[in-house]
Amino acid sequence: MLVLISYPSWATDNGYYAKHEHKFEQNVEAEGYCMIYQNVDTKTHQLQNYMHGSGIMDAATLITSNQTKTKYYPQDKNTLVYESPVYGYESNISFIEQNDMSYAPMAVAYGTGYYAKNPIIYNSKLKERTEGTSYQEGVSMNHQIEYASAFQKYISVDLRCKDAINNTDPQVYGFGLAKMEVDEEVMAGTVHVGELMTDPEYGWKKPLIEIDENYVGDIKLTKKMEVSMTKPPEKLGKDWLSCCCVGGYDEMEDDDKIWGEEEIFDCTCRDVAW
Repeated sequence: MLVLISYPSWATDNGYYAKHEHKFEQNVEAEGYCMIYQNVDTKTHQLQNYMHGSGIMDAATLITSNQTKTKYYPQDKNTLVYESPVYGYESNISFIEQNDMSYAPMAVAYGTGYYAKNPIIYNSKLKERTEGTSYQEGVSMNHQIEYASAFQKYISVDLRCKDAINNTDPQVYGFGLAKMEVDEEVMAGTVHVGELMTDPEYGWKKPLIEIDENYVGDIKLTKKMEVSMTKPPEKLGKDWLSCCCVGGYDEMEDDDKIWGEEEIFDCTCRDVAW
């Protein structure tokens, strides 16, 4: 078994890693019983992978994730003065696995005492579940094999998110991606594939996308699911008056010229409003 984990630098921010790079690389050949749980979180994503079963396994896994925090200085277009900095996050998670498993009961003798003469028998059918979630985009994709006698599987998950930043010049657009690809053959088992995308107004009660598929028996399946979107910066509300010190009253929008120039700048309009 080869396991490689690397993480050059990190810093915490509200419980999440504000900046990190992570890589997990694994090759496993095993005969016996195995139980695997893998969970990766960023500010906007979560990846979970779970597997257990007894038999023979030949698997390779690659998980990478990173999260960066970029500082932007929004500029007031009226005064041409840079405002206080704002931060934009970008996070990515990638998961790739190729797994070939076949079920077989396994008896393992431990130590030199009781369990050496009375081996423990592992008799668990094969199960594996992978789920990718993008919180900001409201997207979840999952795939599960259960009660299988054998399977050959390739699966990949790609999660990406970049924040949009308001009031910058040029504007900073955001981007979101949730993608899952599966190519597999399953013998004497069950397969579940699901995809869900929420509606910004109704949430989980009225999803925009809902896919729920279940198969039982001998299954050969190829599946590709992808949701991507470009996120424009939110429009900021304008000030109570549109004038600025550079252009004065002449540069104000017509809707704001309900008062005359003298009434505005000598505060007469304020006194009348009060």
